[in-house]
Amino acid sequence: MGFDKTLVCSDCSLASPVFCHLGPDEVARIENSRIEVTYNPGETIIKNGTPNTHVISFNQGLAKITLEGKNGKHFILDFVRPQSFFSGPGLFIDKKHHFTISAVEPCKLCLIEMGTFLDIMKGNAKMAFDYMENSNNFILNLANKMESLLVKHHHGRVAEALLYLSRKIYKSNPFDLSISKRDLSEMTGLSQESVSRILHEFTNESLIQVTGKTFHLLKEDLLEQISRNG
Repeated sequence: MGFDKTLVCSDCSLASPVFCHLGPDEVARIENSRIEVTYNPGETIIKNGTPNTHVISFNQGLAKITLEGKNGKHFILDFVRPQSFFSGPGLFIDKKHHFTISAVEPCKLCLIEMGTFLDIMKGNAKMAFDYMENSNNFILNLANKMESLLVKHHHGRVAEALLYLSRKIYKSNPFDLSISKRDLSEMTGLSQESVSRILHEFTNESLIQVTGKTFHLLKEDLLEQISRNG
């Protein structure tokens, strides 16, 4: 983890859309209340149960949002990409974090002091609307994840995960997988052995091609059908 303030809010192309309706004075307040932090892969950015003192705007890299179960099992809810914004559901409830976020790739982000953020949002209806849209998208994605776990069989979950990584996270096909097999396991709610077996089956059926960490989805239409039918 490191601190190195190199960005300027008034001329930042990496900021979350939550901040797109700020006036000059509000931008200046954000500038004065933020710090830039860099994290190496594997480092914890926020920890479940810790005080929620800052909102986070991601500028670079890839991180994972994890729900930590009491039985020691973890489930990856989503991944955080540049221009993502995160405040956590505890913002208006108990001022605690209820998820853990950790870096998958080298990450750079801005931590913005909570009090300043809330004070600006109270006086800026457009910013409040953008914040609610961001929060609702997170909740909707979480609901879709839960539906996938409850309804889809193992092959459907893995197909869905591969399509999501290609289209939403890496935005490429083929793509270089920077997450681990364990992450794939926690993303799908399956054991690592089950994920490896299904990936092997997909390879044998020429649905995908795996070379080292490079994944090529050869038959996206069939993967969509597997994902859709569960």
